Amino acid sequence: MANELTDIYADKAGSLINKLIEFLGEPNVKRSLESRERAMKSAGPIFREYYLKDRHPWLSALVQYYELTHKAKSLKRNLKPELKALAIDAHKVLTLQKSMPDSVKNKYRRDLLDVNTVPSYLFEINIAWHFSKHYDLKWCENDSGKHPEFLVKTPGFEFYVECKRISVDIARKIHRKDMYLLSDKLIPEINKRNYSGRLDIVLEDRLKSGIINKLCAKVLNVIDAGVLEGEVEIAPFGSLALDLSSVSGVVIDMNKRMKEFYKRKADEAHGAIFAMSEGGRPVDPIEFTVMSKKGDTVLDEIHEKISDAAELQLDESKPGLIACFLEEIDGFELEKLRSESGLQLMTNHVLDKNKLSHVLGIVYSSETMVKIGEGCEEIFNASLFFRSQKCKFEEAKTFKFLSPAKF
Repeated sequence: MANELTDIYADKAGSLINKLIEFLGEPNVKRSLESRERAMKSAGPIFREYYLKDRHPWLSALVQYYELTHKAKSLKRNLKPELKALAIDAHKVLTLQKSMPDSVKNKYRRDLLDVNTVPSYLFEINIAWHFSKHYDLKWCENDSGKHPEFLVKTPGFEFYVECKRISVDIARKIHRKDMYLLSDKLIPEINKRNYSGRLDIVLEDRLKSGIINKLCAKVLNVIDAGVLEGEVEIAPFGSLALDLSSVSGVVIDMNKRMKEFYKRKADEAHGAIFAMSEGGRPVDPIEFTVMSKKGDTVLDEIHEKISDAAELQLDESKPGLIACFLEEIDGFELEKLRSESGLQLMTNHVLDKNKLSHVLGIVYSSETMVKIGEGCEEIFNASLFFRSQKCKFEEAKTFKFLSPAKF
């Protein structure tokens, strides 16, 4: 989507957030916050900060909102990026719900607070918002039958939109949750030893929560033996490549470092950069990745989801767009999949089927990213659009609105 921050003035944010709470039901909001607080208290620092804290995109901002209102502090003067993003989402939900049938409205009211379902439904809201700014939408009733999310009515033609959330994590041998549990054990120990640098673990099989303590001990034994660079075996788990040195306190450019990190990181690996803080600036980072020698089934998962969407949920009488949210994939990773990737080949294979000639294209969207520059902030989802060359609807083939630079 285009950046919406300029449309949300600071003095409107509080009102929008308050109206969103009313729409969702304040008792429901409070229960969600209490559940989150219990989980946060029982978690380790890295797992809490990198996994739990933002697992639901709104709850951290809602905590800030209640803290400010309870202390009678000005929201306008304390409008952090999380609160701005929440106000933007509130504006979208409150605007779109006006045209929703009651069955659809109740679905969003219920599922936008569920930590397990919110990624799916917030993605639908974002895609609907993108089209609603220029065209009329007709929402499909939320009944038991399979159907797309909504119909877009342009002056020249109409097309259906089906949204799919694809959890890349489920199809991986290394789950993000387990990677951060391992990080919670390992990274603080390396920090205690005053090292920074790089660690890459390649496992023989899946990373299971039951082996994390033993795996962590194996890695620390290697470091404590004085091996700080090179590749070593950590039987029976796999191998470890490391390049560590003593901390220096040098401040790093995290945006630049992240881009470099994602260029070198294997697509099938989970990874992150953990940096210490000095004066509010990142120093002495540890780059950490974990992957398995066993192949993932990510493409199979995506293929199954988009094929089902095309065959079972899109009416062949009209053009149809499939919009896919690739959970756990950020914009840096998505950019690598633009060309000469398994995703590109698989998508083109699906679109090349004659029986799917009603599909006008498939768009893939990344996790939400926040880019902070001097005096400005941008909230966006990177996207890739693959247009079908076999679409039977001529009016859809040149519809430029389907391929924005960002969603």
